[in-house]
Amino acid sequence: MALAGDHVVVKATNSAGQVKQFAAGDIIAVDLPVGIDQYDVSGFGDAMHNVINGQMNLTVGLRGYLTLTADTGTHTVLRDVYQQGKKVTLEVQVGNNAAPVVGDPKFTGEFYVDSYVPVIETGKAIQFVARLRPATGTAPIWTTV
Repeated sequence: MALAGDHVVVKATNSAGQVKQFAAGDIIAVDLPVGIDQYDVSGFGDAMHNVINGQMNLTVGLRGYLTLTADTGTHTVLRDVYQQGKKVTLEVQVGNNAAPVVGDPKFTGEFYVDSYVPVIETGKAIQFVARLRPATGTAPIWTTV
């Protein structure tokens, strides 16, 4: 599931643990692909494969413009936590055709930035692609603002 648009607010903690809200338009998309590991438990005599479900697997993808704003730029926040290997508390609020308000859905969790790659194309704004993996035993959750 990819979240994008004018009414998606993305916040993340910087390397000092302070919550920073990225400027409107800095984040192009937030990908939240939730999957479940499956294990084959088939025997040689089985006519078809049998599987059981294992643990949930979630890798958050962030795509956006690489901005250098002193306090809330995407590069300013993500570069440092990536280089220092610090936990990031990520919060994604989704508004209902307007800015998010109390009662709107939000996704939140603690992550490590596993990958942070600038994307440079001739004649275009510099973008980035980041991959975040869960940092604690508590699974990220959907709640409300």
